[in-house]
Amino acid sequence: MAWWLRDMPAPVPLVTNLVAGAPATQTYLGGKDVSVGATGGLRLTASYALSSPASVEGNFFFIPYRSTTNSVSSSGRPGSVDLIVPYLDANTNRENGAEISFAPVYSGSAQEEYKVGLLGAELNGAWALSPSAPWTVDALGGFRYLRLRETYTFATSSPFLAPVPPGVWNTTDEFRTTNNFYGLQAGLRARYDQGAFFGTGAVKVALGAMMQSVDISGSLTTDEFSTSGAAQSFPGGYFALPSNIGSYSRSTFAVVPEVAFNVGYRINSAASIFLGYSFLYASNVVRPGNQIDRTVNTAQSTAYTETPNPVAQGPARPAFGFNDSSFWAQSVSLGLSYRF
Repeated sequence: MAWWLRDMPAPVPLVTNLVAGAPATQTYLGGKDVSVGATGGLRLTASYALSSPASVEGNFFFIPYRSTTNSVSSSGRPGSVDLIVPYLDANTNRENGAEISFAPVYSGSAQEEYKVGLLGAELNGAWALSPSAPWTVDALGGFRYLRLRETYTFATSSPFLAPVPPGVWNTTDEFRTTNNFYGLQAGLRARYDQGAFFGTGAVKVALGAMMQSVDISGSLTTDEFSTSGAAQSFPGGYFALPSNIGSYSRSTFAVVPEVAFNVGYRINSAASIFLGYSFLYASNVVRPGNQIDRTVNTAQSTAYTETPNPVAQGPARPAFGFNDSSFWAQSVSLGLSYRF
């Protein structure tokens, strides 16, 4: 089966040629939604008839981690474009920028990587309502679980140009989010059966708790301050700094509806082939691009101050705050069902 997932909401502009708002500013990384495109997945469904008209059924689907990357680089040679990480200065409330490359002193490169994985399961009881050929209708009720995991990583490298030894100046900012939904659901399913052809449609709505968690980490690795030449690590990159680095979690109310339908052909009394479509929606999820705060107090970061022991003073920015959004996943499937 093929799945399409809602794009990750646009992170802030990450790499530009000028500070934000300046004329002729071009954004090379960030500033737009990130997509992994179509991806494969697996769905398994099983049911067991208890006694007419009751049955129990389970459903499980899984989309393995899928990732996408984008990058930009500049040689740092005379005439090359200087790459800048734009930010809003928390102390002056003015747009500013940190150079990743700076001609003719050092070159620079940056990369964004986005990963997403999704799985879900449900267990339902079904109760067949009075049939009216060629229609049958089932009332559904049960439990739904959903897990959405995403990671967004921003990494840079800024080595010196010859004749100066290149050295090491690498930053990493990582924003990881996990959403676990637990809820009770109810719905209806209808089936139309005429000859060898059939069709089914289902509408389900789950209400419950969305357990949100966000993990933020950032670091600078450099050999610039080492007397031995060995690389050292310092806390904080460009948007993941001591003021927002950490792990955060909370629970909030969420709604997860799903609409699905299949059309099929019965090969024999036991086997059928079908083509299906489903649309799944989840409210109140945290996604990594929404957790980036571009207002920065540079005094707390070695990556900005270029000093090994910065003195943190002034506003505690970037700051963390849960920023909710919605998520959807839609699928198209071609399958074989067998009753025994």
